[in-house]
Amino acid sequence: MKILSRYILKEHIAPFLFAFFTITFLLVIDYVPKITDSVMDKDISVWIALELLALNLAWMLALSVPMSALVATLMAFGRLTSDFEITAIKASGINMLKILIPVLMAGGVLTYGMIEFNDKVLPDLNKKARELRRNISAMRPTLVFRSGVFISDIPGYLVLIDKIDHTTSRVENIRITDTKNPSTPKIIIAEYGFLKMTDGNKNMQFDLFNGEIHSLDVNDSENFRKVKFQNQVINVSGTGSELKRNESSSRGDREKSIAAMQKVVDQSTSQFEPNRKKIMKPLTEHMEYLFADTFVYRGALTGKGFPNSNDTTITEDTIITAEMIAEQDSLAVQYLKSSMANLMRSTESGKKNINHAKERIAKFEVEIYKKYSIPGAIIAFILIGAPLGIMSKKKGMGIAITISILLFIFYWASLIAGEDIADRGLLSPFWSMWGANFIIGGIGIYLLYLVVTEKQIFSFFRKKIR
Repeated sequence: MKILSRYILKEHIAPFLFAFFTITFLLVIDYVPKITDSVMDKDISVWIALELLALNLAWMLALSVPMSALVATLMAFGRLTSDFEITAIKASGINMLKILIPVLMAGGVLTYGMIEFNDKVLPDLNKKARELRRNISAMRPTLVFRSGVFISDIPGYLVLIDKIDHTTSRVENIRITDTKNPSTPKIIIAEYGFLKMTDGNKNMQFDLFNGEIHSLDVNDSENFRKVKFQNQVINVSGTGSELKRNESSSRGDREKSIAAMQKVVDQSTSQFEPNRKKIMKPLTEHMEYLFADTFVYRGALTGKGFPNSNDTTITEDTIITAEMIAEQDSLAVQYLKSSMANLMRSTESGKKNINHAKERIAKFEVEIYKKYSIPGAIIAFILIGAPLGIMSKKKGMGIAITISILLFIFYWASLIAGEDIADRGLLSPFWSMWGANFIIGGIGIYLLYLVVTEKQIFSFFRKKIR
């Protein structure tokens, strides 16, 4: 049996590696155009582009490994069936479930490895990839000077050059509008000059000849100055397009480990009770006050004078008039309105905090379960891939790819829809992330039952109909 187990596992290695590299390559090809835009617009080096690609390989591997397990299982069992090796195994009296045990054990090891990868490695690489993308997007586009085209990529400047000699860096008929100070803009006009980059391509220098400087005053149109010059040097800073790496201490939900996300979930859960008390305590106090056996308006006839009254003391000789009672009634109504408004604000604030905590819990629990469910899909794919491979009775990539694509579409569509449903609070994060695994695995177990018992797929339903 050990020899047969090793043989079955060996049959999975080649198709698994082939599918793994093929699927990963397709994911890379799909991502390359996004990097190409950065290379063209920001003029980043090839090494930075490769670094960005390498960092994004992490999430690609997290997806390609479960996919590869499905393709490998379909191809391996499809070949064993087409070459009648499955028939020979059955004829020797070996139960089909026994030959699946080593594959499931290997799938379990692979699942555990991917869970560790998703928890320990993927969050850090996701964070680094996000920071690198942000740093690249913050880069200034490479300045490309063209004759007769306005250059507006330099903050505070607008440059127009009629003629450029890229060999000698000589420029003719230059117009530079300086708007760094909007209240006093300047316009520099020169007959010709030379352009060069300084400070390691961080700054730009115009060496201009035979020109004029026009200074304007937005607040005073009569305050206009014109200065002629034979030679003028204009330094423009901040024109470099180098990459500045800045690290961020904050992490998104996909950049946290399972323990870190669970901590957020626990913190959000701990907010429920204080906010419930925030709602219930004032409500209870108001209900007890309003429905007490003796209702006394707080601030009414207490012996210390009427509110808004000049009286200082109420004695036995004090004559309580109808106007005074009416005044107290009016104040009581005002107090009741104010009290109810405060109660509503307190209740709404508490409910808002509870809903926000629930949203955070759902968001992070989805990511926690996703770190387990996607690797767990390896077992589900093995359970359904083995009987489908046997039933197809064909070897090669055609049937394996067709079945895999259909299952992939169903699985990823279920994950995306489940995440959206969980975020809305319509379904628990656990079932949203694990539902597709249970469905695929359940169908796989049923198909395994049919393969082992050699029954037709719809035989059970035919008996019921008869």
